[in-house]
Amino acid sequence: MKVELNEYQISELKQALKDKKNAQHHRKIQALILYSECQNLTAVAKSVGFVHQTVRNLLNRYLEGGLEALLTENRGGRRHFYLTHEEEEEFLEEQASSAMNGEFVTVDTLFEAYQKRVGRKTSREGFYALLKRHGWRKVSPRPQHPKKADAKTILASKNKITI
Repeated sequence: MKVELNEYQISELKQALKDKKNAQHHRKIQALILYSECQNLTAVAKSVGFVHQTVRNLLNRYLEGGLEALLTENRGGRRHFYLTHEEEEEFLEEQASSAMNGEFVTVDTLFEAYQKRVGRKTSREGFYALLKRHGWRKVSPRPQHPKKADAKTILASKNKITI
């Protein structure tokens, strides 16, 4: 099924091609203009470096949503999650309130509580991403430096004889 672009659409695409703010979408726009001229998906795809299905997808996106749909970036985002952002905030507020009541909160206890809340096993990487997403970080300092000298060495260094 051949799809025809009307004169207004072609002029809109040509004008968008000239606009410098659309430079990152240059190949997409160029592919649609070339398609309007030759109506051959394979030839257009080869000339701009796309696969013919990509050109067809671009054409459908443009016909359904106009130039704005063509220029919006659809990549990225958080599409797979166990809890919504608001539910995560609620969960972390509950855990923070228990910490304020004097309970000692560790990542392990938080992780176990999170898995109970979700109702299934999850990965630690995903849980650490949740903590980072909400600005949580480690606040308790280490009790001592891991390479701290033992007491005998410290005492010997204090009792040096100076001449």
